[in-house]
Amino acid sequence: MPDERITEWALTLAKNDVHAFKRARARFLRQPSAKRLHAVRTTARRLRCLHEDLHDAIPPFSLRRLRYVIDLTGDARDAAVLREALRDALDARERRAARKLLRALRQRERVALQRIARALEKLRTPQP
Repeated sequence: MPDERITEWALTLAKNDVHAFKRARARFLRQPSAKRLHAVRTTARRLRCLHEDLHDAIPPFSLRRLRYVIDLTGDARDAAVLREALRDALDARERRAARKLLRALRQRERVALQRIARALEKLRTPQP
């Protein structure tokens, strides 16, 4: 069993990270975007790592839900990153030629963002 000070510190970290996840989730649900999706993914991954590293010092919570969020957000994030990288790497002439591909990536991202929003609305957030 960890020292009481370590447990208190770990619990404070967990509460702060859960709060950050809830804020990121609420912002994403208000207005889904690639930037807000990144915040959801980042805070979920931070929570998962915190739990894995400090599982002896904090009460258990469902890693399954965090993994679900991380997995669910992967497609949209991949499409957004690929679209942005491709758009930034092309000059104006190449961009015109790649317009159809860029639109398809944007559509893939939109569909995934909608699917993620529906899933996050139903998801119960972890409690430290």
